Amino acid sequence: TKLDIRELGIQFGCVRLIPFVKKGLSLYKDRFLASLPSSRQASADFTRSVFTAVAFYLCAKKHKLKIDKVRLIEVCSTSKSEFSCVSTSMKDLCHDVFGISSEKKDPNEVKGNLELLDVLPEKRKFDDGGYLSDEGPELSSYKRAKKMEKAGYEEWKSSVLSSNQKSTKIFSS
Repeated sequence: TKLDIRELGIQFGCVRLIPFVKKGLSLYKDRFLASLPSSRQASADFTRSVFTAVAFYLCAKKHKLKIDKVRLIEVCSTSKSEFSCVSTSMKDLCHDVFGISSEKKDPNEVKGNLELLDVLPEKRKFDDGGYLSDEGPELSSYKRAKKMEKAGYEEWKSSVLSSNQKSTKIFSS
């Protein structure tokens, strides 16, 4: 299914991003096609929804808007790895549109306004004002993804432990 930029803007409450996403996506297509040899330019396919979703996500990040990345990946029906690959490609080719500042900020400058939070310490979030993840506070889809990862890990761990027990029984016999 084709993912519409307007639908994403409405669904995630970021309608003002629509023109930025359209501009960034067309710029990415132009630069990506220019980097391909002419024989492969005709076969390039940008109709897949992952391109729209990544452009939307990167524009939201650039404009410092919180977007639930896990939910966005679910909406565009793609995998985390494909999403991150397209994201890296877009950041590399269109850093001027999608990139967040490349130089690292001095931590002393970033934490310089913490004294403002000390007036109302109950307003402070997770240690020094940050969220648990870089996407914002944990949401249900984020928690669900984390639980699935943990369940997968526990399943893997139990299979490894049982395999180790079997191998020690064979060696001791």
